[in-house]
Amino acid sequence: MSNFFSFLKSKQFFIHFAIILVALFLSFFCLVKWLRSYTNHGDFVEVPDFKGKQISDLKSFVTNKDVSFQIIDSIYDPKEKPGIVLRQEPEPKSKVKHNRTIYLYVTGMVAPQIQMPKLIDRSERQARLIIQTYGLKVGRVTEKQADCNGCILAQTMKGEDVEPGKSVKKGSVIDLVVGIKDSYFTSNPGDTGTVDEPNFNNVPD
Repeated sequence: MSNFFSFLKSKQFFIHFAIILVALFLSFFCLVKWLRSYTNHGDFVEVPDFKGKQISDLKSFVTNKDVSFQIIDSIYDPKEKPGIVLRQEPEPKSKVKHNRTIYLYVTGMVAPQIQMPKLIDRSERQARLIIQTYGLKVGRVTEKQADCNGCILAQTMKGEDVEPGKSVKKGSVIDLVVGIKDSYFTSNPGDTGTVDEPNFNNVPD
């Protein structure tokens, strides 16, 4: 036991101990350097702004930008041109690794098909809300004498009745026939009237 403690106090022990420490330090340094080179640590690129770009221009747009792209969803928006990028992940100017894939959401080229809702027997107010909820548009509103006041008597598209459940394109224009109780119809049975938008152009100041 005394020989062991004597060895710990010897010059030879300190030399070996120093060699081991240097070897460990060099090994750790080399490992960290290798990991940094393998993962490109600290080496980033800035994400370009894809928003508003046409799908046909994307391949040329990413040239020499060290990123790739993938379209993961299409969203129909009648207010936007078809085939353009609406949003992206990650956002523009984010810092990412080289060759990172940028995920894109684009506007649909064709309006999706939806099932026509049932509007008949509902109030005009309810019908308008339902049409808006389904992504459709209210077209011509015609009034017709009926036992109910303000109820929907018919739902048509391009002059033809459109039955509930029928497939129609999102954004289609739906015309409505609204029932009305009015003294005008009492003296003029069978007449119909069309609700037009008011014209304020000729109203004096």
